[in-house]
Order: sequence, then structure tokens, then C-alpha cells
Amino acid sequence: MSLQLEQCGKCVPITHLGTVVVLTGALTDFEQTNSCRAMTLEVAKQFHIGESCAFAAGPGVWPITRGQRERTQALGWQFTSLDAAMSPQKQIADITELVGSGVDGLTAYTLDASLAEVAYERAAAAGIPVVTFGSESPSGAAVIRQQVDSAVCAASAACHLAKLAPRTRVLVIGGPPVPALAARTQHFLEAAAKLDLRVLAREDNVGDVDETARPIVARLLDHHPDVEAVWCFNDYTALAASAELQRRGLPIQSGAKSGIIVSGIGGIPAMIEAIAHGQATFTYDSRPVDAGRAAIDLLEAILVRREKPPREVWIDFAHYDLANIDRYVPWGER
Repeated sequence: MSLQLEQCGKCVPITHLGTVVVLTGALTDFEQTNSCRAMTLEVAKQFHIGESCAFAAGPGVWPITRGQRERTQALGWQFTSLDAAMSPQKQIADITELVGSGVDGLTAYTLDASLAEVAYERAAAAGIPVVTFGSESPSGAAVIRQQVDSAVCAASAACHLAKLAPRTRVLVIGGPPVPALAARTQHFLEAAAKLDLRVLAREDNVGDVDETARPIVARLLDHHPDVEAVWCFNDYTALAASAELQRRGLPIQSGAKSGIIVSGIGGIPAMIEAIAHGQATFTYDSRPVDAGRAAIDLLEAILVRREKPPREVWIDFAHYDLANIDRYVPWGER
């Protein structure tokens, strides 16, 4: 099915990818060397899955853990999550600990692909299938990718800005130096350039949450009072931008009401509420709970059904603004 992102001069139709898109590839070394082990597993076994969580307090990360926990509980499996707290070194230590504890499967939201690969190699050598989030691993069985990190979502956001205000003067606030989040911001910068949007400045909210975003937003607004839009890598940063704009008495674009455009990514309930009350313009639901569930489904296919996993699983996004906010369903109710 063809989907037109927006009706602006330089936007083109794309193929709608659906809820989950699966792309298959060749067998990895893990799949080839561990097929015998997979064949001996018993269907009734209670498997133990370990997760290296990038940042347990991260607004876009903890729902991924939640999705995994829900799915493993439904299967009657054990689930252990260790918080790397944004430290690539601790992530390696956590993976080493999980492998040493004898987990049957491993998931990880990669913080530093080159550093983590050594730990992933050890897991694969121990016969433990690895499913990563956001960044592919040569040693991994599969990777879960979210479309909000892709060029497709970036193009959609840029098109919306161009439609609302051609040649928009935009402030860009990126996120922590995590591969998937860095790609999210870079894709938007590239899409903005293609549509002749004027990027006034770019800073990164490495703290990931609204408290760390507030001084960044204030500083950018002080330096660029002529801003027309604020693109934020996540909803918490967008909410901080919204709060600062309101504090200054500046209007926010909402529906037919003109003002400064505030966009986010995540689809958290607080952002949906802000859009409904005219305090933010639009966001993208990243569906992180679905991403977590998808990882466990892949491990179930490997461990129980002894199937070859797809190399990639894509989790689609949904765009929300004032026009369709009534169709939003909270993550916990899906």
C-alpha cells in the first residue's frame, strides 16, 4: 500500500511498511555453529532471558524492557534486566555477568557497537542467541529496529514542518551518543536540508530527560528568538521545549492556531496530552513495548521452534497531531 507522507513539493510516496516489517538474510555464524544445540532444546523448558538495558530510566528504553518482561511472563520464562546506565563499559560487564549466569538468550540496546561486539562474540561462542536493538551485530542472531530512527520518519517530520511553514527556521535538539539515536538526528538533518529548512542551531540532550533539556532549550531560544520550529529527538525534550515557550509567553502551533512548531518522538501519554491541549504540535509513536515483545518472539522462534530468525525486524511508527489524537491508545492498553 502506498503512503504519501505529506503534500509538499519535494515529498514522494513511500511503501507503507505495516506494523512490523521483517527482512531476512543469510545465516550468521551463530546460526550455523549452534544449530545442534537448538535441536536439543525441549519445548517445555523454562528459558532464562537476560537483557542489558542501556538506560533503565530512559523514556524510550524502559518501555522496551517492559515489553520483554510482559512477553517472557506470558511464556512462563525467567527475565533478568541489568541497567548499563548509559555506560558502554558497564554494558560489557553486564553482558559478561549474564553470560556467566547461564542465560539462554540475550537482548541488548547497544551503546557502543565496537565495544559491545566483543561481549556479543562471547555470548555467541557460548551458544547464547543475541538480539540487539537499534544496531546490528555480526555476532547477533537478529536486530530490532524502530522506524522512528530511520530516514522514513525523518522525512515525514521534515515534510510536516515544510507544510506548516516553508523554509522553516528550526532548532534541532538531538539525544545521547547512542547509535540509533544519533542516526535519528542525522536523518532529520539530512531531510531538513533536502527540503530547504533552515537549521539555526543544533545541540544534544545527552541526559535524555526533560530536566537536562530545559537549560538547552532556554539557551537556544535566547540565541535564536526568530525560531519557527523546535525538532526534538524525544518527547521529553519536546515537553521541555513546550514548557519553556509557555514560560516566555510564546504561542505554540496547534491545528489552525499559529505559533512555534514543537515536535517530538516517542508517543508517551504526557506528550499526547500536551498535543490535545495545544501545548505541542506533533509526535511519532515509537512503539517501544512492541519492540521489546518482538525481541522475545524472535528468541522464542530460535529456542523453542528452532527456526532461523529473520536478520531484521522493523517496528513501524504512527504520527499523531491534533487531527488524529483521539485515535491514540496508551501502550499499556494495546
